[in-house]
Amino acid sequence: MSQKNPRMIQSVQRALDIINCFDSLHVQLSLTEISQKLNLNISTVYGLIHTLSAYSYIDKNPDNGKYRLGLEFLLKANLVSQSLDLKEIGHPYLTDLTKKYHETSHLYVYQHEQIFCVDKVESPNNYFIVSARAGHKLPIHASASGKVFLAYLSEAELQNFLNNNKLTSLTDKTITDKKKLLSNLQQIREQGFGIEDEEIETGAYSIAAPIRDAAHRIVGTISVVGSLVRIKEQEANIRADLLEAAASISSQFGYRVQA
Repeated sequence: MSQKNPRMIQSVQRALDIINCFDSLHVQLSLTEISQKLNLNISTVYGLIHTLSAYSYIDKNPDNGKYRLGLEFLLKANLVSQSLDLKEIGHPYLTDLTKKYHETSHLYVYQHEQIFCVDKVESPNNYFIVSARAGHKLPIHASASGKVFLAYLSEAELQNFLNNNKLTSLTDKTITDKKKLLSNLQQIREQGFGIEDEEIETGAYSIAAPIRDAAHRIVGTISVVGSLVRIKEQEANIRADLLEAAASISSQFGYRVQA
């Protein structure tokens, strides 16, 4: 229970005390249990819970009559997650990757069936047009980051994309066959990263890893792009560091690996 403070509003303080009764060991509580935990009479607790329920912060389980946290907390958690600045969190990782491997690194987001570069740290070695400027778009079906986003769309969203977008050929290695693209996306889901192998520009090679939030949604990607020859020479190390960076950024967005 919160300590009394003359400047605090008691009813608000008590409502927060009720919310704080719930934790991993007390997912559901009866009215009596909450009353006893807070040393408040049942009528007071009931009035507060009734108000919290009206705003979906508390929910009553119809099977056992106990109370639990409501769905409004999920909505607010999503807002908190979205308010985190991917660029601010991710930029130090881009800097480290570029400094270590002397290749350009990017952060991408997905909106309206397009991917957009939101940040980059460029290497002087990199002269490829696929080293996108911030705000620049890349062809989603041909880029490493784009294919990562496609790989984790729902089946309905993916089919909608395929039905409404032409898989344009950019080089002789661009995947333009839907079945081949679907097979590549399945491979991305299995291995946890995407690759662009001269699919946008001859001689260019890119690796991208997904960044997830607390709800396990893909909120962005982190990638490294550069010369096919140079990246192939240290691909295993780049991939390992890229996946580690993606995992670290994801953890700051609340992502936790499911047991």
